[in-house]
Amino acid sequence: MLVFIDRSTGEDHFSDAFTYEEIFGGAIVKVACKWIQCSDTEDVKLAGSNPSAEDDGCEEGSESQERKIDLVHQFKLVECHYMNKKGFKEWLTDEDNLKRWKQYKTDILQEQNYKLSDEEAAEQVEGGVMKEWKKELTNFAKFLLPQWKNVMIFHDVKEDIEGAKIFYVGDEKSDTFYYIKDLYRSEKF
Repeated sequence: MLVFIDRSTGEDHFSDAFTYEEIFGGAIVKVACKWIQCSDTEDVKLAGSNPSAEDDGCEEGSESQERKIDLVHQFKLVECHYMNKKGFKEWLTDEDNLKRWKQYKTDILQEQNYKLSDEEAAEQVEGGVMKEWKKELTNFAKFLLPQWKNVMIFHDVKEDIEGAKIFYVGDEKSDTFYYIKDLYRSEKF
């Protein structure tokens, strides 16, 4: 299983057990999600795992059930209440974020080509990689902002302001999470 981990906080945010695709030139990962009924006392079961023969997947009894998005429940994500539409725009253009994200892009280039020196990778990022990536983030923002009334933002339990944000968009057609791909590293388990 491939797990996507926030580069800033080290927390898991999603895995390849969920249907996903890269969009906006590979800058954004679109993950299908769904609303489920669950209990906070219920153990989280890994997506894609096989329930035992004794477990029918339903919790019986007097426990109260809560409606949650499957990815929120699975990865213990928390709704980010401090980010509004204006805050989202500021977050995307914040100099500290851009500096950190530029370093992520440099790290990613070196992960893909271990022969690249720090200087060579930084030159490639400065030479157009970052500009193209920011263009795709702008396109994502143009997609997201008109539907802001249907957007919810999540982050992991560490609630680190530098950590990646996850954007939920729900409407009558679908429920979808959007992740900014390069804010994650992936590990195979």
